[in-house]
Amino acid sequence: MTKVLIIGGGHAGANTAFALRKDGFDGEITIISNEGYLPYHRPPLSKDFLKQNIAIEKLCFKSADFYEKQKISINLNTQIDSIDLESNLTITKDASFNFDYLVFATGASPRLLPMENADSKNLFYLRQITDVLSMHQQITPEKEIVLIGGGYIGLEVASAMIELGLKVTILEAEERILQRVTSPEVSQFYNDYHSKKGVRIICNAKVTNLNAENQMINSVSLESDESLAADIVLVGIGAIPNTQLAASIGLECDNGIKTDQYCRTSIPNILAVGDCTSSFNSLYNKELRLESVPNALAQSKVASSSILGNELFNNEIPWFWSDQYDLKLQMAGLSSGYDECHIIGDTDSAEFIACYGKEGYLIALDSVNQSRQFMLFKKALGNGFKLEMSLIKDKNFQPESIFSGSN
Repeated sequence: MTKVLIIGGGHAGANTAFALRKDGFDGEITIISNEGYLPYHRPPLSKDFLKQNIAIEKLCFKSADFYEKQKISINLNTQIDSIDLESNLTITKDASFNFDYLVFATGASPRLLPMENADSKNLFYLRQITDVLSMHQQITPEKEIVLIGGGYIGLEVASAMIELGLKVTILEAEERILQRVTSPEVSQFYNDYHSKKGVRIICNAKVTNLNAENQMINSVSLESDESLAADIVLVGIGAIPNTQLAASIGLECDNGIKTDQYCRTSIPNILAVGDCTSSFNSLYNKELRLESVPNALAQSKVASSSILGNELFNNEIPWFWSDQYDLKLQMAGLSSGYDECHIIGDTDSAEFIACYGKEGYLIALDSVNQSRQFMLFKKALGNGFKLEMSLIKDKNFQPESIFSGSN
């Protein structure tokens, strides 16, 4: 009987198992997870779960009974120490597991803050349930929380903390929040929106010291000589793909485990999916490493297809979302290298779409509270449509016309 072993119990790993069963695979499926919880949804960690609006059980994809009925074996709190390719064997501290196909779904780890006192008891990263449970013990109204990093995680946590009554400061090393992923117009919109909610945002903020007593940070010092009181510090400065185990067996890695469009690595019976991969995307004709749930879900289907000998391949358009307050931000495409940005709608009313153009054609968009129109643009980009920016900038243009043949 064919055995599939999946290392990692996140979105990519668990959904590879689900896809295999849905696609008719009747062999053995084993998931190895170093966490103590059944596979769960991670986006709520910075939102509703952080606000204690969701119980842990509600985070889980499936119940324990589901895995038993589907004959998917899950080994929690288990760490793979080494892999023997000659015998197709993975080895842990207490056991070993055979495989015919091995799937790396090892995810990514938070980029750590490299300075003294970064191991303090009130400094957190946000990647797993246990991170949030530790934060819950210290979150109370009126406390001062300093968020280092003005990316999506920082902004989502800021939103949650404001709603819980904390005093929030965001420190962003760049000139503006979201600088690497959005236009100045979208950055300014989010800067203003958070500021009106009571968040203090400091850009060009270089942290020089975490000042602590008894392993508890009490203030954060900046290069500008300003010192900020801090009861809680959360760091969100990016993530690093977990490739150490893959590299140890000779898999090619470069900002992730390298795979082709079929999620296959440089070793024929080993695949990789999710945040840990730098995977070839046929739509863009290049390798991409994407940290997103949609990417994990898409790749899990491709990996299942490859194991079963079918021809599904990776050609999904990258897309993401972020919920902050009453704002639903949805992004599609890759805006890197854009040479113009056109706003459809009104930023003042918090209902608009930022369209990113390059050499006269739409390449990406950011949508705020415009989900229906966003889906039309996303579908067009995903189908390879070349939408002219001149058409989009026409004052009479309606996104509904994209598939109707009129404007």
